[in-house]
Amino acid sequence: MRFSRTLKSSAHCLPSPDGAYIATILPSKLNIRETRSLEIVRAIALPPELSASVSWFLWSDSSTRILVASAENIRVYSTTNLQFFANIKNPTSGATKIKFVTFGGIEDEICVFSDFGLKLSVINLSTSKSVDINAPKLYHPSVAGRGFSYRPQTRNLTLLTRSGGKDIISIHARDTLEVTRSWHPETIDAQGVVWSSDGRWLVIWESGSQGHRLLAYTADGHLYKTWNGPIALTEEDVDIQLGPGIKMLEWNRTGTHLAVGDYSRRVTLLATPSFNESMNFVHPGTVKPTESLQIWQEQLVPNDQGKYNRQFIEATQTICPPTANPPPSNNVEAKIGTNIMSFDNSGTLLATRVEDMPTTIWIWDIGTRILRAVMILHAPIARITWHPTIDELLMIRCENEENRGLVHLWEPSWEIPEIMDFTAQVPGGKVIGKTISRWLNAESTSPVVLFSDSQDCLLVSISAPEDGALPWQEAEARGVDIYGQREESPLNLVPAHDRKYHGNVSVDSLMDDTFTRMSSGSDEMEDTFQFRKFVD
Repeated sequence: MRFSRTLKSSAHCLPSPDGAYIATILPSKLNIRETRSLEIVRAIALPPELSASVSWFLWSDSSTRILVASAENIRVYSTTNLQFFANIKNPTSGATKIKFVTFGGIEDEICVFSDFGLKLSVINLSTSKSVDINAPKLYHPSVAGRGFSYRPQTRNLTLLTRSGGKDIISIHARDTLEVTRSWHPETIDAQGVVWSSDGRWLVIWESGSQGHRLLAYTADGHLYKTWNGPIALTEEDVDIQLGPGIKMLEWNRTGTHLAVGDYSRRVTLLATPSFNESMNFVHPGTVKPTESLQIWQEQLVPNDQGKYNRQFIEATQTICPPTANPPPSNNVEAKIGTNIMSFDNSGTLLATRVEDMPTTIWIWDIGTRILRAVMILHAPIARITWHPTIDELLMIRCENEENRGLVHLWEPSWEIPEIMDFTAQVPGGKVIGKTISRWLNAESTSPVVLFSDSQDCLLVSISAPEDGALPWQEAEARGVDIYGQREESPLNLVPAHDRKYHGNVSVDSLMDDTFTRMSSGSDEMEDTFQFRKFVD
C-alpha cells in the first residue's frame, strides 16, 4: 500500500466519476482539487446558509458539473467553465420543500422532486426552462431513484406516476420531455422501473405484497414477457407463490442477466432475451470450503506490540455464518430477504447480503453457476462497491464505531483479502466523525481508494513501490498550510454569485408566477397526464 499526504476534508468529500477531481465542502467554500497534483484548482465561496445545511452533494456523470443543494436552494458549478454558475431558488414554488434532487439525463438537467409527491420538475440549465410532471409515485429520498430511469445511450426519461388509483408509465423525448408513449401497466402497486444496461429492455416490478411479478418491455414500450416467480425446485417451494414477492432487482453491466431478490434467502437470475431462469440459489445456513469455494473469517490476531491486528483467516471446515438477533419487541417485524446485490464490472460475479445474516457477504459466479467465496466479518455490512473498471475487485464497509477507519477488500487472485486500517494514517491516529471510502476511477495500473473523515482525506494506491508511478504527484513546495496544501489567495476565492455572466446560465426563482405557462401537448396523448411547461 502507498499513501498520499493527508489533505483537509470534511463530511462532504466526493471524487468525480472520472477520478480527475475531489470536491470538498468546507464551512465557507467548495474546494475542487485535482487528483493528479493534489492541488486545489478552484475554490468557490458558498453562502453560510447553504454550506451549513447541505442535503445533496453530487457530481454529474460527465464529471463537468457539481451540485450543492439544501431544501430551499440548488447551486450548480462547472469544472471546465469557470464562468458557469446556476442558482435555483424556490424550485418548488415555495409551497413545499425539495424532497429529492439529482442530475437528469444530461449534465445540464436537474431533477427536483417536491414534497408529498406533488410534482417532478426537470430543469434545463442551458435554456433556463423547466418541465413539471405531476404526481411521481416514488419521491422519498430512499425510493425516488426507483421511480424513474434514463435509457442508456438515448437518455429518454421513463417515469412511474400514479393517478386515479392506477400506475402509469411514460417515456419522454430527450430535451423537450414530450411524451412519446404512455400506458397503464398490469400492476396493482408497481415499485419501480429500470432500463437494462444495454438499453434494450425496460423492467417494472410489482409490490412484494402482490407476490412475484415482473414485467419486461421492449424499448418501444410493448409488453414482452411477464415473470410470475421462480420455479418450484423442492417441496418447500410449492407454496412460494403465496409468500412475499420481489424486494429488489439488479442488472449486470452487459445487460445479459437480471438478478431478482425476494423476501427469502433466494436469489433468481433471469437471462435475456428469454427472461427465463438461468440460475436459482439459496443462501445456506452452513457452508463448507471446497476447491472452488473459499471461506474467509475476519479475526483479531495478536502482534508483537501486545495489541491485535485484524486479518482474514481461511476456514478449513464447515461453518455457520452468524445470524441476526431477533427484534427486542414483539411489535417489531424481523428484517428478512436480500437487501444488497451488486454485479462486478465483468458482469459475471454477483455479491449479495441477506438481512438475517448481516455480517456475511456471498460472492456467486454466474458463469460457472457456483458459490465462489464467502466472507464473514465482525460487524454488520453497510455497503459494498465493486471497482468501476477493474474486474472482480470488491470493497466492503461495515457498521459500528470500531469499523469507521476500516476498509475490507477482496480479489480472487490475492493470497488473502486485505483489511486497510486508516486510523494510523490520519493526523492524531484517530478517525473523527463520518467516514467515506470510494474507488477513485483514475488512470492507473493499480486501484486507488479515497478515504475521508470529517477533517482529513487521503488516497491509497493498492500497489507496491516496484509497481510503477502513482496516479498522483506530490506538488512542489510553495505556500502551504498545516495539511501541506496550497494556501489560497483571497483574490482566488471569488463568491460565485459575484461573477459577471457573459451569456451563461443563471436560473433564479425559476418557478415564479411571472413565467408564461404553455401547454406541452402531452395532455392530448393521455388524459391522465397533466404535463406543464414553464418558459421564461
